[in-house]
Amino acid sequence: MPKTRRPGIATILLELRRELKARGIRVASLAKQMEVAEPTIWRWLRGEGLTLDRLDEICAIADLDMRDLVGRGDDQQESFTLAQERVLAADRGLALVFFAILHGAQRQDLEQEFGLPADRLESHLERLKRLSLIEAPSRGRIRSKMRRAVRWRRGGPLSMAFERTVKPLFMSLDFGSPEALYMSDMVSLSEAGRHRVHALFEALRDDIHVIGEQEEAARLEGRAWSGVLMMVRPFDIGELTSEWRGKAR
Repeated sequence: MPKTRRPGIATILLELRRELKARGIRVASLAKQMEVAEPTIWRWLRGEGLTLDRLDEICAIADLDMRDLVGRGDDQQESFTLAQERVLAADRGLALVFFAILHGAQRQDLEQEFGLPADRLESHLERLKRLSLIEAPSRGRIRSKMRRAVRWRRGGPLSMAFERTVKPLFMSLDFGSPEALYMSDMVSLSEAGRHRVHALFEALRDDIHVIGEQEEAARLEGRAWSGVLMMVRPFDIGELTSEWRGKAR
């Protein structure tokens, strides 16, 4: 029999944070009821130092069953079907709505921040439900049926759509702008080493989303959708050294 994949702690914590937000349970309230400092609660919600007893205590306060969190993580898909990719790649607006939902956006966010009229938004939601990409009850929270780290196939419809639209947008960004925070480096790596770096990117992405969730919970002003691009790939060091040698003459 195939081995059943159980969700990792990051998936369980993601579901927990979503449920706490949906139920209006603030970190300050948790900290008061559990008699700990707020920074401690934030660390626990990132999985740092969180014990099963403490997780169970949080679930009890939120009137949650821990088994529900595990079950929800289990039914999320890790990759798109080709049919799902084709539909999303063909409709940029639909794809934008889906990926916003994947990262926690709800009806109010989509209407206010994306300027979507209610009727058009509902049309998008119906299509996404028919594609089995989301759950969207009329009065409840919208939930993605895909994992946040969902993958699409190399050279497939979404990959090609990314190449046509999102990638040029990233490449056109003004890296000299004071709003652009970035770092660059070079290091000699094997293929296995580059895969290890990519795994670090995946973990860092989860932490970045935790920061976003914390700022949203704190209702900080001045928040804006921000692009994050992480990449590691080999490049021809000879091109650099030849340029340097040419300038040295």
